[in-house]
Amino acid sequence: MRIALAIAIPLAAALLQSAVVPFISIGGARPNLPFLVAGSWSLAAGAGDGVWWAFVGGLAADLLSGGPLGAFAVASLPPVAAIGLGERPAPRSTPVLIGASFLTAAAFVAGVLYAIALSLAGTTLPDVSGLTIQIGGGAIFTGVLGIATYPIARGLSRLTEKQASF
Repeated sequence: MRIALAIAIPLAAALLQSAVVPFISIGGARPNLPFLVAGSWSLAAGAGDGVWWAFVGGLAADLLSGGPLGAFAVASLPPVAAIGLGERPAPRSTPVLIGASFLTAAAFVAGVLYAIALSLAGTTLPDVSGLTIQIGGGAIFTGVLGIATYPIARGLSRLTEKQASF
């Protein structure tokens, strides 16, 4: 079941990122849904699983956005691995608000890494104020949504863990 989740949820997040997120911008800031689900899963199930979610969601987002293939995935992998706190989930769950704070900080780092990857690929970036709004505001937006998604990921992780042990 975990393999099915690792494919279906990041792909769905990438599809929503390209189809829905452009319409829910707040002041130019948009959430990063593939990163949100990968980061939430990494917090809940450990970095080992989370990086796969980031890779699948990142490649799908790159394919749908028309950006440089692999840039989004490469930018997402280090922050998702960092907040996963190891290969396996922590013995005690991270409190929701702390998890959302981790997601916010990691989404900011991923946004900076993505901007660097885009500039290295020769893509024109917005001016500094626009880039600040996109990266900083997007990280905050992603972290706020993490308040809802991280508990769901934690529940799914526990459910699939129990099913795997039967």
